[in-house]
Amino acid sequence: MWEALAGQGVERRFAAGAVMLRQGAPGTHLLALSAGLTKVIQHRPDGTCLWLAFRGPGELLGEVSVLSKGRLPRGADVVAVTGCVTRVLHADWFRRFVQANRLEAELLDHAMKKTRESDEHRAELVTLSVPERLARTLLRLSGLAESRQLAGLTQEELAQAVGSSRNSVAEALQHLRDAGAVTTARRIIDIIDPGTLGAWAGYPCLHARHREAKPCPLCRRPGMASRV
Repeated sequence: MWEALAGQGVERRFAAGAVMLRQGAPGTHLLALSAGLTKVIQHRPDGTCLWLAFRGPGELLGEVSVLSKGRLPRGADVVAVTGCVTRVLHADWFRRFVQANRLEAELLDHAMKKTRESDEHRAELVTLSVPERLARTLLRLSGLAESRQLAGLTQEELAQAVGSSRNSVAEALQHLRDAGAVTTARRIIDIIDPGTLGAWAGYPCLHARHREAKPCPLCRRPGMASRV
């Protein structure tokens, strides 16, 4: 589907910090994101902002309001974290495209995947520490960006993503720096050692050396047998 959409519509670029889609606006169009990183933020009735997700290249933005039967207004803001390149797809054209290519099931599967991701994130907020949540967030962002360098993120945005305070995120970043997992500069995080970051995230090591119960030089933690 993405290949068919990538050349459609009109290209539109957004600078970092720009609101790409606004909560409450009608679903007149959607955006196909081909480059850049975005965040989805919902404004609550009590005046607070709720972080919902990061989205990267290959994602459709704003498709829910376009496809909803009642033509519901947009449920959240989509904001550019970095400079973004998109294709603007008008709602009527997109609905015809979906019907003509019988893409309803594919879009439903994609929506369910997003729901599972949201459920997983809510579970992590309850069960994991701030350093663990931050490590997982950085690994996911690296996957979205297809890069070990994450640029444009503020500590405030990371705090929203992990459900914690800016001070707690700053402390967790220091732990990750001390462990050799990342280095940081102004609005730049470089993932130096994904294995070590995975260890902080609580992910199992799959290296053969680790499975042999020897200290793993790649992720800097002991083998599974040595922890029994």
